[in-house]
Amino acid sequence: MNAVRSLTLPLLLILFTSASALAQEDGMHDMLHASAPDEIYQGALDDWHEGHYPQALHAFRHLLEGEEAGRFFERIALKTGELYRVTELSEDGTDIRFSDDGRYAIWQREGEGGMRTWVHDLSGSSESFAVEGEDVQLLAGGAVIYRRVADNQAVRSAGEVRDEAIEQARAESNWDLWRSAQADYDAVVRSNTLLLYREGPGAPERVLTPQGYAIGEVISSPDGQTLYFTGQQEGETYPLVYTMEAGNGQVRTLTGQDSYESEMRLAGGGRFLVFGYQEQNPFDPSSDAPAQTPGWTGAYDLQTGGLFKAEGELVDASREGERMLLSRESDGATSLLTSGLRVGGPAVTEITSTDLPLTDATLSPGGTRVAYALQAEDDYEIYAHNADGSGERKRVSRELQHDRFPAFLDEDRLVAAKGEGRHRRSFLYNLQSGELQKLFHNNTLRTIAPEYEWAVHPDGDRLLIVAERDGDTISPERGVYLLDLSERITQEELLARINRNMEQEEALRTKGDRLYEQIADRVSQVTGQISLRRIYRYEEDLYRFDSKYITQPGNDKAAEYIYEAFQSFGYEPDYQWFSPEGREVYGGRTANVLARLEGTTHPELVYVISSHYDSVERGPGADDNTSGTAALLEAARVLADHPMPATIIFAAFTGEEAGLLGSREFVRQAQESGMQIVGALNNDMVGFANNARLDNTIRYSNPGIRDIQHNAARKFSRLVTYDALYYKFTDAHAYYEAYGDIVGGIGSYPVLGSPFYHQANDNLETINHQLVAEVSKTTAATLMLLASSPSRLADLQVQTLQSADQYRLSWDASPESDIDHYLVEYESDQAGVQTATVEGTEITLEDLAPGSEVRVKAVNRHGMEGWDWARAGVPAR
Repeated sequence: MNAVRSLTLPLLLILFTSASALAQEDGMHDMLHASAPDEIYQGALDDWHEGHYPQALHAFRHLLEGEEAGRFFERIALKTGELYRVTELSEDGTDIRFSDDGRYAIWQREGEGGMRTWVHDLSGSSESFAVEGEDVQLLAGGAVIYRRVADNQAVRSAGEVRDEAIEQARAESNWDLWRSAQADYDAVVRSNTLLLYREGPGAPERVLTPQGYAIGEVISSPDGQTLYFTGQQEGETYPLVYTMEAGNGQVRTLTGQDSYESEMRLAGGGRFLVFGYQEQNPFDPSSDAPAQTPGWTGAYDLQTGGLFKAEGELVDASREGERMLLSRESDGATSLLTSGLRVGGPAVTEITSTDLPLTDATLSPGGTRVAYALQAEDDYEIYAHNADGSGERKRVSRELQHDRFPAFLDEDRLVAAKGEGRHRRSFLYNLQSGELQKLFHNNTLRTIAPEYEWAVHPDGDRLLIVAERDGDTISPERGVYLLDLSERITQEELLARINRNMEQEEALRTKGDRLYEQIADRVSQVTGQISLRRIYRYEEDLYRFDSKYITQPGNDKAAEYIYEAFQSFGYEPDYQWFSPEGREVYGGRTANVLARLEGTTHPELVYVISSHYDSVERGPGADDNTSGTAALLEAARVLADHPMPATIIFAAFTGEEAGLLGSREFVRQAQESGMQIVGALNNDMVGFANNARLDNTIRYSNPGIRDIQHNAARKFSRLVTYDALYYKFTDAHAYYEAYGDIVGGIGSYPVLGSPFYHQANDNLETINHQLVAEVSKTTAATLMLLASSPSRLADLQVQTLQSADQYRLSWDASPESDIDHYLVEYESDQAGVQTATVEGTEITLEDLAPGSEVRVKAVNRHGMEGWDWARAGVPAR
């Protein structure tokens, strides 16, 4: 028989909390009505900066409901999320682009039969269809040209054989072997490459592959009647450019036998075919070895048949204008040049020449402007020039993080990306006004949406974006989104967004207040002892050891320093020495350094807080990860005299930068010894601040820990927290592999943002020490709640019984010894979400909604509830 008790007390608490929130809202409402709109808006920005989101959102809503809503609409939309309409086209995709006529959005997606190309009609029908092939070209009237490799495995295997043979040829200076290996590979490619034609979706395929050609790149003319492809016939050393009529498959050679080509594109409204071009001189007569001859670019006039050549590697060509962009390398310097496309056109003009890192150069559609990313100091910035060389160079971006991948929408606007590779965000720049706008968002307050790819519509009015809009970087899927710059969201949609975020934020805060209610005073006492002076001292001392990579003497010095610091706090620390197999290590071995705060009630249950203390070989690693180590040490210090019911292990890991060596060794030994790790935090790169805001990112696999960390930061620190479902390539990965989704922690802003990441100049002066202190407070507060609360339950089962509409829920008893009862939350078909309390470890329920989720957690005798639910799905009948 199940003992089920009522929930009178929790209900009273909810009513009391709601009444308090209503009283606060009434007071804020009166204050807003007494203030001027501009004053209200500025106050809302200040609240937003400090992470006081409910106050800021109330003010935004007040402004949007007022007489001057139009004046504030755009600013509020951009502060809270997206201004422009965004539509998800696919839940997964990559290699995005638009068709040349702009009618179709195209992306690739892995399916059961391998990679497929998906085509989405943007003309109004909104239909999508799949093509089993690559290099898809959409022709006039909806016809499709695409390339398919008949046997991918055969081509891959031939490529591996060729690569091995070429390495042998290099070692032996045997250029006949080189030529033979390449010829054998080309023959396999030739025999397995098909060029296919379909008149439209669902139409039968027709093979267009010219007999005896290895097909490379394929593009089509604007009218879709003619195809241009790079092809290589048997016996030819390099591919040439050919044309083929789409209707009848007739082929002719476009370029002569003295060249080889790649990187084809159409320019000048389709009049010119531009391609990388090189004189055939594959072997130096004196050595019979492949020679590095200068790169050239060719522009073929499809009207006159004339071929114009300019020295330099092809970078870009203007879609509508008659101009191309070239690069030259000489004595370590990179030069960017522009040129006309025909003899007698604009002369070759040098735009810039520099020995600094330069990348991502591009031309505007009309060929009047050039943009590129240049690393003049620590990070890449976007610069723009007039393409004819007139005027001064204009700096477009001004950001501490990297700015990359400029792409023109028209002659005066471009889009570019800010941030490091694992998290970039797109911004729109107006070259005339200097204005910039953030483009893409998920319209939430906290969850980060990393972006990875961008494509600009030929009309410049839409963007395709590949992103993880849900913030989930763990699953392999990345969605494809269409952002329409010609259509803004409505005021009603913006108000709905604000109301939704207010509800979510209030729910998060109510949950945090409830979870921390029993221990809030104690947590405040402990976190109040975090010392900024001590934080800086740890950082300064560790920084003086220079590189702490496992091959450097600084690694041993840092380990000894951490050991002695733990000792000074009153712990009995341990070195966890090991010698990584097959890796060079300074002194032959390296060590994790561990300190243990023994639990008072159930010491066998362990929570781990970790940071790696090693750095990359080339630098001292002030942010990566002296900052995390300093936060770890200070949390260990203030908690030393405050043991929790469960055990806490403070772990300073070695060898993260060499392949997560220390964390994997720690987890290996923990499993071998039977250690019951029930939760883990890992802090990595917590000291870089992009601006005056003290913000950082919760990188988690467990949503319960995520919510606790948000509230720990809000209640006991000045830290403003974002979140991302993220653990890969960090020490958290080792925990996840062994123990599942028990991981939280704090990482760099946001996800990865410092331009000094893995650089020699990751120096102490780049660190915001107050930010590190706030992370340490958040960490200590999170640990205190986790180690005082019941852990997540195991083996929750939902069994369908024989009698109608009955289910039995059962679970393993909590490992904690002080459990009072269990909470069960479920969805009823008739009454919605319900909650019950249970004294045992099973309950029989009726009328569960099929396909819904049931959740169970333990509550101890002190009133502390479990920090995460055990979850299970209800089977369909």
